[in-house]
Amino acid sequence: MEPQVKNKARAAPERPSARGLLLDAAGALMGERQSIDVPLAEIAARAEVNVALVSYYFGGKEGLLLALAKRDAATALDELDRLMSLDIPPAEKLRRHLSGVIRTFFLYPYLYRLLGALMRDASSDAAREIAEFFVVPLTLTAKELMEEGAKDGTIRPLDPTLFYLAALGACEHIFANPTILKYAHGIEQLDDQTRRRYTETVLDTLMNGYLVK
Repeated sequence: MEPQVKNKARAAPERPSARGLLLDAAGALMGERQSIDVPLAEIAARAEVNVALVSYYFGGKEGLLLALAKRDAATALDELDRLMSLDIPPAEKLRRHLSGVIRTFFLYPYLYRLLGALMRDASSDAAREIAEFFVVPLTLTAKELMEEGAKDGTIRPLDPTLFYLAALGACEHIFANPTILKYAHGIEQLDDQTRRRYTETVLDTLMNGYLVK
């Protein structure tokens, strides 16, 4: 006779931390509304936590916004690290990096405006943190790729800083103002197909120019 096996109660799946829930809720609401101006009470309600936890975990709304920006930026930096580890020419790495910048802002549609808001006051702690955590690594990586490409003859010897500023401006511009997209260009919603077409146009223009040769 086989021994009876006692039924073990299945452990309930662990609920995400309140901190993570608040970050997820903030990102979701900002993405849905295409605005970073979302009241804390609504963020807490979406996360189903007490609004007082915003102060507990982040010290206030700016701390919440900073944590959200750093979380999303960290994902982009991880992808950049993987890209830099590939054994491919620097020109191709730069092309994939710029494509990744556009993809990042597409995946996190609030991130462009969020970074701009946090860095508006150059003397603030938030601006310094974002610059050191996200902007400086991107700039140094692009400079390295530009210099490597100039050495192997695949990239013209352009000023790496000015080129990257121009390139980032092109990558980011479509995400700057949804109202302009809607009323000036007839784009109601930035879908993945439009994102792909925009990426191809930006990369083609940056790599080949717009003059017929």
